[in-house]
Amino acid sequence: MPGIGVILNPYSRSNKRNPDRIRQFGFIVGDKGSCYSTDTLDHVKYLAKEFKERDIEILGISGGDGTNHKTLSAFIEVYGEKPLPKIAILRGGTMNNLAWQLGIQGRPEKILSDLIIKYHNGESFREVDINMIRVNGSYGFLLGMGLIERFIDVYQNVKGGPTPARGMALLVKASLSSLVNGRMAQMLVERFNARIYIDGKLQPFKNYMMIFSGTMQTLGFNFRPLYRGASEVGKFQFVGISCTGMQLVKTFHRALLAKPANSEHYVDEMGSEVVMEFDEPMAYTIDGDHAPEKAKVIKIEVGPLLKCIIP
Repeated sequence: MPGIGVILNPYSRSNKRNPDRIRQFGFIVGDKGSCYSTDTLDHVKYLAKEFKERDIEILGISGGDGTNHKTLSAFIEVYGEKPLPKIAILRGGTMNNLAWQLGIQGRPEKILSDLIIKYHNGESFREVDINMIRVNGSYGFLLGMGLIERFIDVYQNVKGGPTPARGMALLVKASLSSLVNGRMAQMLVERFNARIYIDGKLQPFKNYMMIFSGTMQTLGFNFRPLYRGASEVGKFQFVGISCTGMQLVKTFHRALLAKPANSEHYVDEMGSEVVMEFDEPMAYTIDGDHAPEKAKVIKIEVGPLLKCIIP
């Protein structure tokens, strides 16, 4: 059999707290594959070339959403026209939204162990197809701009380090700030001008306070505004919001229920290509990671269709 290749990001939150995890992974995998802890993106690309030559059947990734998108971007670059192996998301990061969407729960060791047992016994896996998106040449599942990008920046620099509990506390603080138009809310909801075309059609709003788009349904904390993001192969969901902080808070319950906002302040569309033009270079995130450079034009396209397995 071609076997399983596992890549672990030692700097992700859970893996950093468990430095012995790579040894445990190696013990679990045994002779059914190989495990590597990667220090740099170049190392990931080197392993992608090795895995391509070995024609591995399953690629396991341990880390968070940022690790997933960076690893997969490297593999897409190296594999070129060759189809990627099946993907097993093993969790292990600060943000594990993709794993949550796929219904993958538990500790990375248990997920990998279940995977190896089924693989060894020749059992079939439940498989889920999901498109990635391509954003100015990089691949991921979720683009965020405006409020979401600024919130992630605050969250990643929170005192004591980012955790789900501290993230929820920040969300509550930001929501309360919006009730009184406080300093934090003013910083987060600062508007920006944009001309946005979805499959060639110009959208009605001239400025926005937040944009997110992709096939990842959740933004974290069970907020699921991209409730139909993965509903159509070859398309992704785009949501652009032009409103005040108070008006946004009033739609939170709809996002928690994975329902449309039913708000005149929302652009909510499915498409296969989005082009956004800005008056000045804008920061943005892909799967929670800040893009290395701001951009005045951002193009979102449908990316590869992945076959993810559920151990």
